Amino acid sequence: MNSFWSLVGFEYKKILHKKSVRIVLLLSILISAVSVGGTLFGSNYINGKVYESNYAAMVKDREYARGLAGRKLDGKLIREAVKAYSKIPPSGRYQDTVEYQTFARPYSPVYSIIRTIYNTESSRFNMEDFQVLSGDKAEQFYSMRRKEQVQLVNETGMSSKAKEQVLALDAELKIPFTFSYTDGYTRFFVMLYTFGLTAAFVMAVCTAPIFAGEYTSGADQLILASKYGKNKLITAKLFTGFSIAASIALVFIVVDYILSMCIFGLDGGGAPLQLFMPLSPYPLTMGQTAWLLAASTFFACLMTAAVTMLLSAKLKSPFGVIILVGLLLIVPMFLNVPESNIVLYNLFHLLPANMMPLWAVTDGIQYELFGLVLRPYVFFPLFAVLICVFLAPFAYRSFKNHQIV
Repeated sequence: MNSFWSLVGFEYKKILHKKSVRIVLLLSILISAVSVGGTLFGSNYINGKVYESNYAAMVKDREYARGLAGRKLDGKLIREAVKAYSKIPPSGRYQDTVEYQTFARPYSPVYSIIRTIYNTESSRFNMEDFQVLSGDKAEQFYSMRRKEQVQLVNETGMSSKAKEQVLALDAELKIPFTFSYTDGYTRFFVMLYTFGLTAAFVMAVCTAPIFAGEYTSGADQLILASKYGKNKLITAKLFTGFSIAASIALVFIVVDYILSMCIFGLDGGGAPLQLFMPLSPYPLTMGQTAWLLAASTFFACLMTAAVTMLLSAKLKSPFGVIILVGLLLIVPMFLNVPESNIVLYNLFHLLPANMMPLWAVTDGIQYELFGLVLRPYVFFPLFAVLICVFLAPFAYRSFKNHQIV
């Protein structure tokens, strides 16, 4: 056992000893960290003049939202928001008016939620419509939300069993929603996709040479002829690859969470996810969603590590491995598979890059296998673990059976 850990330590030294690896790690973390507060740079302008900095705007909106925290998002609050917005005069850009800044802005989070439900494919709901929203329609918010949810679910290609389960989950939501300030969590959600992709690519740069580097240097001949070359050393390499991938993923996730909460605020962990995604059918809090999204991103990175090490064992150059993994992470961003083909749609979202966005992790379309109906945030980590278990032996045998020249 001591020899195994010695081999793991040696592999870590080989990876981290490279100056290029340390630079990539440091720069990627620094750039990602700065991007968390990227929206706070710059200023807001009204009539060509600076009105307030983005940071000051965030602080002001945070105080407005905290002023509404704990209130029920019901007809009474919606009518208050409508009354405030009704004071805005006709304007090309209503945010520039004194009336918006004075009366309506404190209710802007309420308007954002309401707009999502009332805005349909056949009828676009804008600020002018909100200004004249009737009291009866304000009271119908949750019935309209449910109606739209039923329509969305029934239009999917899921089985009747899956549709029933999704609608049953939606029925479990505690209504009316209790409002809360949630920008710390929403920023974490938005940035985690970028952090996850960056972590996966950095991990690929670190692990690509694990096997392919030995081919390039010619050390594979010595390794495979050594005492531990065909068993313990290969296992140590695989352990090193997965453990360094896990470490990198955890570092990026933790950095994103800490910075998001420190900059924007810790509020809202117990708030319903529907404050950010009004049509989500899952009875989850923002805090629970953060854990599920982090878990899916973490295991997506591990799956990327498994693919990277298999390619490393197959190819002759680490550079080729990095290029292929980079394409695996980037290309899906430019592709789209319609929901009408539900099988292809679900398969497409099992690519590592597609297991990281919040909308995919909390997608209402379920995975159905052998009579089981699994939610995406459950299926993604399970699938990633299975792929890791499946690919690791192939990487092991590919390097072990490599023909020494």
